[in-house]
Amino acid sequence: MEVVEHFGADAQATLRARQIMSRQLKHLVRLVDDLLDVARVTTGKIELHRQSVDIAENVKSCVNALAERLSAYDVKMEAEPVWVDGDSTRLEQVCANLLRNALEYTPAGGRIRVSVKSEGGDAVLRVEDNGVGISAELLPRIFDLFVQDKRGLDRSGGGLGIGLTLTRRLVELHGGTVEAASSGPGLGSVFTVRLPRLAAPPLKPQPGGVAASANIRRRVLIVEDNADARESLRTILELAGHEIYEAGDGPGGVEQALALTPEIALIDIGLPSLDGYEAARRIRSLPAGRKMFLVALTGYGQPRDREQAREAGFDAHLVKPVDFQRLSAMIAGAPV
Repeated sequence: MEVVEHFGADAQATLRARQIMSRQLKHLVRLVDDLLDVARVTTGKIELHRQSVDIAENVKSCVNALAERLSAYDVKMEAEPVWVDGDSTRLEQVCANLLRNALEYTPAGGRIRVSVKSEGGDAVLRVEDNGVGISAELLPRIFDLFVQDKRGLDRSGGGLGIGLTLTRRLVELHGGTVEAASSGPGLGSVFTVRLPRLAAPPLKPQPGGVAASANIRRRVLIVEDNADARESLRTILELAGHEIYEAGDGPGGVEQALALTPEIALIDIGLPSLDGYEAARRIRSLPAGRKMFLVALTGYGQPRDREQAREAGFDAHLVKPVDFQRLSAMIAGAPV
């Protein structure tokens, strides 16, 4: 910010400063997300949305997302279709963490190899690099929280040692294992993920259904006290063509719901003064709210949390951070 304020009208300097701020903000957001995910996994408050997933497609998606950074390396990918029962978003997160780890610890121009294949009853993902390697002392602790190998003063990257911890926890939630191997410092490393493999690919989804109705325009009320979270939801739903209303607290949400009678209300559970559960009860208690489709937004996804939401009158329950693809499908398929 000081650079922007100092150079004022200097367009080039201002642009460079904004680009730096954008990169640092993305890094900070990913760091906070990883910390929150580690906390959720450790305390058993994370929920997997399981379906038949082709790991090869997850890997291709990760490689495409990191294409700009990977362009500075010698990268080769071999990915054959291998199906598992898992959460596609979380499995993609596993792949992304391993790729970012390879990028952080491999000098530009180095070699990175990614493969997906079947081995017996397992689906196997491997990420191999010829980077700085892992010392024998560190190798047994590489997946522990905040653990990193020593880095030279000229290496500013590397994060805080959170990504690999999260990777291991997510893999274990899927009933799998992850291990690291290295011949020592300067000799690169290999990370291998093994997950139970499905015997056969699933049937292709039939045309129609929710996807066919994804362009339906809905009237949606967002009840969320966090202004940034509310704005993010509003923006992405407006881009999808929906008509959006907002409220920043429980009483305001109830008032808006009864006055505007939206088709769908997205209600944060952790609202001040009047929490989401009570807001849902009040909306449901009046004729105007009985047919409304209510969705609970919360950081907790255990069975008891879902049951409590159902008892309060919610039709659906989404765990933060919200999966926008799942939310969009839910809105499109809401029986309103």
